[in-house]
Amino acid sequence: MERVKFVLTSSLLGLALVTGSAGAPGASAATPAEQQAELDGRTQYFQMSGTCEAEISPDQAVLVGGLSSSALQPTEAIDQLEKQLAVMRAYVAEKHGQLQTLERVRTLKTPQPGKEETDPPFQVVQRLQATFPADAPVDAILQKFIELGMDRFGDNVLNNYNKREVVIRFRVSGLDAKLKDFQQQCTVNAWKQWISMPPESTFGESQMPSPDLDLQSFTVRSKEMLMRPDGGSAPWQLSVNRGQRPLDPPDLLGNVTVHLEGNIFLTYRRELPKP
Repeated sequence: MERVKFVLTSSLLGLALVTGSAGAPGASAATPAEQQAELDGRTQYFQMSGTCEAEISPDQAVLVGGLSSSALQPTEAIDQLEKQLAVMRAYVAEKHGQLQTLERVRTLKTPQPGKEETDPPFQVVQRLQATFPADAPVDAILQKFIELGMDRFGDNVLNNYNKREVVIRFRVSGLDAKLKDFQQQCTVNAWKQWISMPPESTFGESQMPSPDLDLQSFTVRSKEMLMRPDGGSAPWQLSVNRGQRPLDPPDLLGNVTVHLEGNIFLTYRRELPKP
């Protein structure tokens, strides 16, 4: 069961008052009216920061690997593979999962003259992912997959080289939407902290963040050191700068709750009333 919990804290980074300046750091390009307001000394720029915390838990368990089939003729190998996939699809549906087939690779081994080959020359490999709820009995499911013919594990389904591959991974679905909510929580918290401090508390600002806030950066980092599929361990870390989408974090290798810390930096441009 997915758990998402927000715990908010905040700190004020600083306050910068700029009047009569058209080139305030971090500000977006000003319109002609805004440039005139700056020349008239009616534009103020402020910088603020906020921090927040959240917990996220994976809601998907994903089995990653593939099936292979070999035969003397291509059609024979493909027919055999399709039969294995049909049985596997039925089993996945029975366990309330989803089977996604990815690349299908066909390989042919050229026989060496005068040497008797033990393996059939043609082989087809089907890469696949099977997704289940995070609390599914993944070990029993993996055992059944192996019985049904799964013989390639991890992302490298063509050559294993006797290397151990991570087969079961855990993911958080809808991560982009959760991160947007997390960013908004940090923004709200930073804004409320800022307007509560003198002299801003005397301006009567709304409790909701102004639409004139510009994002400078938003960074998310996990408190835990998390293992990665490619080896080693490191915290989850994501950064958004001026609306750029961050790269997705790597898959989790266990069904664990991740504790996130967020830091946001914002610029606010306020127009003063005409004298």
